[in-house]
Amino acid sequence: MNKNLKAAMIRFMQKRYPEQEVKMRWRKIEKQYAQWLAEEGDLGGKKNWMSSNMLLCYLMCAFYDGIDRKLSQEEFLEIFYDAMNPILKMMSHFDMNKLQKKKWLMHLLNRYLKKYEKKSNEMRGREWGNTWKVRVNPDNRQSGIAYVLDTCPLYEFAIKHDYMEVLPFMCASDHLVANAFHAHLIRHKTLSDGDDACEYWYVGDRSTEAKSDPGSK
Repeated sequence: MNKNLKAAMIRFMQKRYPEQEVKMRWRKIEKQYAQWLAEEGDLGGKKNWMSSNMLLCYLMCAFYDGIDRKLSQEEFLEIFYDAMNPILKMMSHFDMNKLQKKKWLMHLLNRYLKKYEKKSNEMRGREWGNTWKVRVNPDNRQSGIAYVLDTCPLYEFAIKHDYMEVLPFMCASDHLVANAFHAHLIRHKTLSDGDDACEYWYVGDRSTEAKSDPGSK
């Protein structure tokens, strides 16, 4: 379990409930999280670098229930920012506007993503369970980093356990992460919004592509 996220969630609850009630509610949240982790799996754990998103989903949904499903997207992002602030500050030292001009670096990043695509698709249905089905840069973008997720275990979990109303909160956090390293996420399709895939295209926030984006999900 992410310790920073746990601390941020407890701080949030302390604003709403007496200390004893916070402890009682947190025990319930931990129990539900552990149950889902045992039943649904960890998608390969540390061997799968995207698996942490699934663990965040388990914890977020358990927390959502633990506070009686009384949470807005703004409040979720407040908790997320509180938990991720040290990492976001570190990411702010990188500038996507400068990075995407380094063709050798973009080539290395895309090679790494291609290797992950191959590994993820090989391990899907095996040790990594229903992990994401990934396609890297299928539209041959000439700038930034682009990939498509044809499936998403978070979406499948939300459908299965009735958390579709909170899934867009987690999608919204992708923009917060992009902003941290001066990037703009161009995304006009998400499974949570009823589309057939989730599109990701990260470009510099001062780039022509970012400025011409009519609005992303």
